[in-house]
Amino acid sequence: MSHDPDFADEETLALPEVEEWHHGEFERIAIIGVGMVGGSVGLALRESGFHGQITGLDKKEILDEALAVGAIDRAVGDLAEAVPSADLVVIATPILETCKLLPTILRIAHSGAVVSDTGGTKVEVCSLAARTKKARGVFIGGHPLTGTARTGLANASAELFAGAHYVLTPLEKTSWHHLDSMKWWVRQLGASPLVLEPAQHDRLVGVISHLPFLLTLALTEWAGDISATSPILSKLAQGDFREMLRLLDGSYEAWDNLLQTNKEEILKALKRFRRLLENCEAQLREGDLMETFRRAHAFRSQVLRESAGGWDARSELIIMAPDRPGTFARITTLLAEHQISIRDMRVTYVRETLGGNLRLVVATPSQALMALELLRKEGFDVRPKE
Repeated sequence: MSHDPDFADEETLALPEVEEWHHGEFERIAIIGVGMVGGSVGLALRESGFHGQITGLDKKEILDEALAVGAIDRAVGDLAEAVPSADLVVIATPILETCKLLPTILRIAHSGAVVSDTGGTKVEVCSLAARTKKARGVFIGGHPLTGTARTGLANASAELFAGAHYVLTPLEKTSWHHLDSMKWWVRQLGASPLVLEPAQHDRLVGVISHLPFLLTLALTEWAGDISATSPILSKLAQGDFREMLRLLDGSYEAWDNLLQTNKEEILKALKRFRRLLENCEAQLREGDLMETFRRAHAFRSQVLRESAGGWDARSELIIMAPDRPGTFARITTLLAEHQISIRDMRVTYVRETLGGNLRLVVATPSQALMALELLRKEGFDVRPKE
């Protein structure tokens, strides 16, 4: 399948047609690495009504737990048992480990089986797949744009992919038939498939994910140095700064996998960012950051209007939720009593012990108006999303 490397985002982000739902042909699925992501794949499939076989490969104690919670229904001890009979193999291991396993998996898969991964960078793994000789499986890279800093099967959830974007990165020779099957499968998980070229994916996530991690790392280290002589700084570090610290919640090993496999794009982004920061410095000296702020604010509004699951932005509400036992239960019970369907709900803490902003997405704009009125009558500080 040929791709134009400069194709427009409107083509790149096009969602599949309804007919693509009928291309699902995966009856036997193997999950290599049944942790938070791999376990969530199994749980989401079962929740969706998938009746095929789900095989898991991991350490024995993890497989025992996965069987107990229903994430898999068959546990095996090596690739030779897991891969050859599978129609789809999902490699849910760290990227560097995926690169070690991928050639063998592609060679022992049955002819035409799809092999995918869940890693956060795509060029290295897709290039490796393209170079693999005597591959029988068809590789399509995958990156679910969801997850938490918490790892392990204990943190797996059938709802992990609900409403999320899920990037697919086919190779040049990938057939539309196989790609359509993967789009259907992603929808089955509850996510929305986006098709990108591997290089485009890594360039963009380098800007919006990997570069922010480095900036947070440097700024937090600097703040830590300052706090050594000004301990009060840690008490002042609330709100936006505390939110930024969430990027450091995960393990260094996980971030190192991403940084090492996207190093060139991150270095390019850093170089470009230095120039932009110098421009901001010059504008600050001149007392004129207004135009930069205007452009940045316009893009902020665009990002906030985006909805991964395809829902209308008018279906979103922001609730200032007090940090008290039973707050969430009050909200969800009230909405359920009035048949208002919750599609997504996330919390962003502003001040620990005081509460935070609850982002609530309901099924339709009309339900959002109904929820707004009900919650305000109950005394909640709630507003439509900007």
